[in-house]
Amino acid sequence: MTSATSGTRYPWLREVEAWRSDELAARLTFLTLLFSPIGDWYITPIVMLLSGAGLIMRDLWRSPWLWTALALLTGIRAFVDWPLADNHAYLLAYWCVAFAVATWMPQRESLAGNARLLIGFTFAFAAWQKWTASDYPNDVFFLTTFLVDDRFEDLAVLFGGLTYEQIEMAREYLEGDYRSGAPTSAFPFEMPLAFSLLARLSTVWNLIEQTLVAIAFLAPTTSFVGRLRDPLLLVFCLTIYAVAPVPSFGWLLIAMGVAQAVKTPAIRLWYLAAFGLLAIYYEVPWTTLLVEAFGLG
Repeated sequence: MTSATSGTRYPWLREVEAWRSDELAARLTFLTLLFSPIGDWYITPIVMLLSGAGLIMRDLWRSPWLWTALALLTGIRAFVDWPLADNHAYLLAYWCVAFAVATWMPQRESLAGNARLLIGFTFAFAAWQKWTASDYPNDVFFLTTFLVDDRFEDLAVLFGGLTYEQIEMAREYLEGDYRSGAPTSAFPFEMPLAFSLLARLSTVWNLIEQTLVAIAFLAPTTSFVGRLRDPLLLVFCLTIYAVAPVPSFGWLLIAMGVAQAVKTPAIRLWYLAAFGLLAIYYEVPWTTLLVEAFGLG
């Protein structure tokens, strides 16, 4: 089906493809700030009001004053919470600064380039940290996280072959004498092969996918790997955030991905679909539903 035919049958598709990439990226950023409010009581309402105004007022997204204010507020939030702020708190501040710079400049092409570089270097540093960490390539990170973090216990039951009772036993062991020093007792049960494979797959997938995204976004846009940057980022968001309960990070990456997709308007539909799917991932407890459906745990 040609683009013209699609546009005739589905006018909204033509409208989405006709949007400027920076406008769509701005509106997705506003939605991210509204769906996942940031900061303390003296920052949150101002950010939400500015984001809401930018979303509903037709041309306010172009305002350099709006983006300068958001850059200051997100920067203050990261500074106040330092060093305990989430990683994407800093990325959000950088992104708002990039938007502010672009809106102050007569030509806004800088936004696409900055979005590509921010994504590329974010993934490059993340991949480098993981490859060089002592407890990541050997699966220790996921073996521990899946047991200690209760947000992943349904995943461990569904794909790791564990029971909730075993997870609780492992959690008491890991949070008890193991963390206070050398363990004084043996691990309370034999680790199922499925759980070890789940941790191995998670480790390998994260290392490979983040490395590929970094290379694709930092490579020349006309190169073969550079042309794969959008599919690689979409695959990352659709897989990682299916289980990682931080959709705001994924939404931010999607907004940045849209901003740099200047010459590929059709890909914006995939980014929009991914944005909505991340909301579904977060609001629908699909792992819990599957555990209950199969009578596991």
